Amino acid sequence: MLAFINYSGFETSAGKFYYLWRKKNGDTIVLYLGNNKSDFKRFLDKISKVYRGTRQVTLVHKKSSDIEKAVTAYLEGKVRKIDFKLEFLIGTEFQKRIWKKLISVPYGKTITYRELSELTGYKKAWRAAGSALNGNPLMLAIPCHRVIRSDGTTGKYKGGDKLKRFLINMEKG
Repeated sequence: MLAFINYSGFETSAGKFYYLWRKKNGDTIVLYLGNNKSDFKRFLDKISKVYRGTRQVTLVHKKSSDIEKAVTAYLEGKVRKIDFKLEFLIGTEFQKRIWKKLISVPYGKTITYRELSELTGYKKAWRAAGSALNGNPLMLAIPCHRVIRSDGTTGKYKGGDKLKRFLINMEKG
């Protein structure tokens, strides 16, 4: 099976973002969205290893104006959600469970790592939940910036501490 996946990057007011996407049955499906070029390259390496052999992936440089407009509108506070279908090309079942649960955290709200792990049925796995967020391939669409430490501090963020504080403050209005 040969899969074609589109990739691109674009500048925003919050810096450069990189993304992978494809079309399926007329829908835009986002496979990766992040702001770190090194993470993007590592993600591409991972998927090329996972899909080696009979399930080859061909990357095509192609922009999606829909994705770029949605991310820009989100970062400007004009929309509350990056509203595309999402697909996980990598990740353990635990990570995917954490990521899917995080989508339900409302715009403008924050939860702790402990609360997130409890919501997913893993009462004592808050550190593992934090590690799962570090592997989140869909920044903004899976809003890991909404997860904070129990003491109220922001904690780590793959997109950078400055961006996490910006996003939390923007969402709280």
